[in-house]
Amino acid sequence: MKILVVNNNTRHIKPLSRALASHELEIVDYRPGVKFNHQDKDLIILSGGGGEGREVHDRHCGGDLWYEDELQFILDCPKPLLGICMGFELITHAYGSKIETLSKGLKGFKTFRARDSSQITQYEAHDYAVWQVSQKQFEIMAESDSGIEIVRHRRRPILAAQFHPELGGTLSIPDLTAAL
Repeated sequence: MKILVVNNNTRHIKPLSRALASHELEIVDYRPGVKFNHQDKDLIILSGGGGEGREVHDRHCGGDLWYEDELQFILDCPKPLLGICMGFELITHAYGSKIETLSKGLKGFKTFRARDSSQITQYEAHDYAVWQVSQKQFEIMAESDSGIEIVRHRRRPILAAQFHPELGGTLSIPDLTAAL
C-alpha cells in the first residue's frame, strides 16, 4: 500500500514509520502552504503533533490558522484518511467540532470501552478533548471519561483516533485502517 504520512511534528514518527514498515511511505512535514502529493496514494495518515508546540487553534505570522491548509485538505481529499491524536483533532475540527483543553493532560496507557462493548487499551498523550461531533457526519465508535476516542465518517473513508496506535495497545494501525 502507498501511504502519505502528514507529519504534524509528532514525537512518535519513528514508531509510526516502524508500524508502517511493510508499506511504501512518503512522509511530508506539515507547515503552512505545503502541498500534499496524494494522487497516487492509497491512504493518508495525519500524525499526532505537539513536538513543536503548535495546536489546532494556533495562528502563524500572517494571522491565518497554522493548520488552515491541512483543515481544507481534510475536507477536499477524496482518499481514505486516518487521523491520529492531532490528526483526530484536526479532522473533527474541520467538521465543526470544538476542541477543549483538558484540566489535566493525559500520558500513558488508558482503558476504555468501544460502542460495541469491547474493551480497548491504548497509549494516550494529549492535553485536548473532543466531547461532541456532528452525528450527521460521524459515528462515535469509542468514548472515555476524557472525551471521544474514535470516530468514523458516515459517508467518506475517514477514521480518527485520539490515541496513539503506533505505540501499542489493543488496536494497531492495520486494525484502524480496516475499519475505513
